[in-house]
Amino acid sequence: PMTERDYLEKVCGVSKIAEAFREVPLLKGYFSDLITISYDCAKAFVVSQQDIAKMVDTMAKELDEGGDPNRLQQNTRLIKDEIRQNRLAGLQFIRNMHENYPEATVGIETKDAIRSVLNHERNSIRKLRSDGMLEADEADRLITEVEERMKEIMESPLELRLPEPEEVLREVTWLKGMSDDLITKITGVSEARSYGAGDSIMKQGDDGDGMIVITRGSVKVSIGDLIVDIMGRGAVIGEMAVLAGIKRTANVVADSSVTALWLSTASMQEIMVESPELSGSLWKTAAMRFSENLLGAKSPYNQWDQMKLRRWLNDGELMAPADGETVNLYGKVAVLIAGQATAPGSTEITNAPALLDLAEAQFSGNAKVFVRQS
Repeated sequence: PMTERDYLEKVCGVSKIAEAFREVPLLKGYFSDLITISYDCAKAFVVSQQDIAKMVDTMAKELDEGGDPNRLQQNTRLIKDEIRQNRLAGLQFIRNMHENYPEATVGIETKDAIRSVLNHERNSIRKLRSDGMLEADEADRLITEVEERMKEIMESPLELRLPEPEEVLREVTWLKGMSDDLITKITGVSEARSYGAGDSIMKQGDDGDGMIVITRGSVKVSIGDLIVDIMGRGAVIGEMAVLAGIKRTANVVADSSVTALWLSTASMQEIMVESPELSGSLWKTAAMRFSENLLGAKSPYNQWDQMKLRRWLNDGELMAPADGETVNLYGKVAVLIAGQATAPGSTEITNAPALLDLAEAQFSGNAKVFVRQS
């Protein structure tokens, strides 16, 4: 099976011998290099598995010689399951490094982000020069400055200070752009919680009385017995309980030691009454997550990488039609996030969450629908 990859431990893991170098002053630089290589290899392996998964259906059809559709479907499902296990194995290596060497992995991610920004800056300068909008000598000077900054960053120590839980809260997507007073208020009602590896954080089907923001560690998210994701620092889990009182839609188990900020439904709803902007931002976050999960299994979106799909979804709009209101969905991708929908003249009710394959729909039950031009 493709999942029998003994070399992964050698490439993506950290050996006990390498671990011993960690506390030796003269060898700390060598240890940092090993961590960087292992981390980059694990990330590249995860990305490669995601790319391979997009090609399975096409390759299986091209290589099929028997013409048996049932056998083709069975083989395709087997391969996709092995690819999913490979991806989770790669994420496990990344998770282990985040847990065991958090300062180093934060440093690696920070350097990668800075390098991407500087590469974009350098490419922009080159384009301005080629378009005749910047003199050649001035462009060369600016490129040299960028490359010097890049060299300085790459040669700097890896370890950085880990952000405090409150700082992580300020970084989450649904709070970006919010006022300092609002964020301070949310921080004030939050409760720090800790979980050991293997602890159950949420159970599918249970009533929800709040949501969490992971500040350190990682969790496994599963629906039934199928692990669908591994989430880490900054991830928000359980927001639909706060927004709509919906029962937990997945099982969430600590995959490592986890620290998190707990936000109760009561306290968050009180704050959202005072800030419709916060409510809208949190609904948009939930809508994009449901949309990503539902569309990710459909063509052509299952051929896209995760970042492309997220950028595409980011241009969507969250609508809140009144009960009984009919909305034209022709030429649009629509995902029902909350409430119910029916086709005009039909008695068949679609309950959230669901992908709506309708040209027109009538909504009820305080519906929320995420819409994006197709």
